[in-house]
Amino acid sequence: MKALELKKILDELPEGSNPDVVMGEEWLPERLLSSRLHGELLFLDFDNAPEDTQGDDEGRGFVEHEIDMIRARFEQIIEGQTDTKTKADAMLALFLMGHEQSSSDIIEILEDPEVPDDPNASEL
Repeated sequence: MKALELKKILDELPEGSNPDVVMGEEWLPERLLSSRLHGELLFLDFDNAPEDTQGDDEGRGFVEHEIDMIRARFEQIIEGQTDTKTKADAMLALFLMGHEQSSSDIIEILEDPEVPDDPNASEL
């Protein structure tokens, strides 16, 4: 896509609209961090995009909006009406899931509508 095509799309945004520029899947958007012009090419840098050459090992970490989602889940656990052991078990499950799964797998699980709203439930 040429820059003028992108500029036309941006110019057509509704008045007062200021969306984040992202790439990737809707459930795991990568946000635009910076851009630089080099000759006839406009380079766009996105947050922690995984490299295609990594194979099965995913190198990206959590990005800001994903960290907010995980924080919200921890807050739900802490504010829940269960005993300390149950809260600790739920937090341990999140911790272990973070250790054993890729970051994109975790975000997909946390955004899954099948995951109960109660983070203290047996399945996260």
